[in-house]
Order: sequence, then C-alpha cells, then structure tokens
Amino acid sequence: MKLDAGSIVLVPFPYTDLSASKKRPVLLLTDTNARGDFIAMALTSKSQTNNAVAIAGGPLPLGGALITDSWVRTDKVITLRQTVVAKIMGRVDAPTRQQCVQQLCHALNSVA
Repeated sequence: MKLDAGSIVLVPFPYTDLSASKKRPVLLLTDTNARGDFIAMALTSKSQTNNAVAIAGGPLPLGGALITDSWVRTDKVITLRQTVVAKIMGRVDAPTRQQCVQQLCHALNSVA
C-alpha cells in the first residue's frame, strides 16, 4: 500500500507521555518513503484556535469524508510506518496540506 501526502488515515497515535495510544486520524504531510515511513499531523474534533487548520466535516475534496468538523493539530507531528494504518479515510486538497506545512514551518521558525 502506497500512501500519498494529503491522505487522512486512522492510526494508533501515542499519548505525549507514551503511556498508551488511541486510534486517531492523521493527515499525511509526506508520501511514504522507501522504508514505508511517513510524517503526519494529528486530527481532533475539539475546536482549536491556535496551531490548527480547520477541515469541515462531510465529503473531502479528493474523496472520502469526515463525520464531523475537524482540526489538524499542526503542533502534533509524528513519523509512522504505513503498516500501522488501520483505515484510509480520504484525502484533502493541496492548499489544505500546504496550509498545515506553512503553520508547522512558522512554529519551527519562531523557536529558531
């Protein structure tokens, strides 16, 4: 299975203290590499005002759907292996993915 940047998939996402994990949707920022790894950001259904990009619930621009309004947490970035993907939920368009990457770059530049 080859996953592409912009895909939204369901994965076991670890808690920040690594005590456990919970199945959560993530947005792929990159295609899978030769080892099957990809970089992703967590999604949440809890309204976010900072460090987030909103995605309306319902059909996604490039296929699939979200059952509720969601926010991509641009401050929750993770590298995962494609073998942990439980389900492919859909795809966002390039402008949405680019907005997430820009927010991440802005956050990284603010600490440099």
